[in-house]
Amino acid sequence: MARTKGSLNKKQNTVQIELKEEVNMSDTALLEMPETEKLESMQSELDLVRVELEKAKIDLEEKRKQIRESTTREIDEKEMKLIEKQISNISDSGVLKEKIARKKSLDNVKVTGKFINRRAPGQPAKLTYQRYGDDPVKWYTFEDGKVYTIPRGFADEINEHYHTPVFNQKLGAMDPNQPESQIHSVDTSNKKYSFVPINF
Repeated sequence: MARTKGSLNKKQNTVQIELKEEVNMSDTALLEMPETEKLESMQSELDLVRVELEKAKIDLEEKRKQIRESTTREIDEKEMKLIEKQISNISDSGVLKEKIARKKSLDNVKVTGKFINRRAPGQPAKLTYQRYGDDPVKWYTFEDGKVYTIPRGFADEINEHYHTPVFNQKLGAMDPNQPESQIHSVDTSNKKYSFVPINF
């Protein structure tokens, strides 16, 4: 029962031609008709337009239904695996955000401790702290041997990241094809600074 696009266009054209002819005929005749007849003829024209509009709405709804039915298709196994992977990535990112939020709240807990400048004893040190990308950059000035209260994440950073690494070579294991095999271990005991907690 669905009409083709060509038949819809022809029908619309004929309706427009008929309406134009009626309007043209009624232009000259309207002046000579009494008011009640004018109203009745206009009402009949409106009724015709309403009927055509209802038919067009029904046709349009049928077309929409056909389009909806034609767009549904079978999903093969490969696509299904890809969809499942994307869903798991989304849920994994939620778990990751939750882990980061817990770690961030732990890193923001304040700890009290003594700052020790091992690189230049007795000298002050000015250090920056920005643990996470959305944190503001903060500058701290520490004097050697004094007690400070700072975030736990900054205390960990002072103890773990401020050192001069010493690379120990593996004796007798030089392989020219694998230059990385020269390094046996990395000594990180040469700390520049340390923060020794005193409140726990």
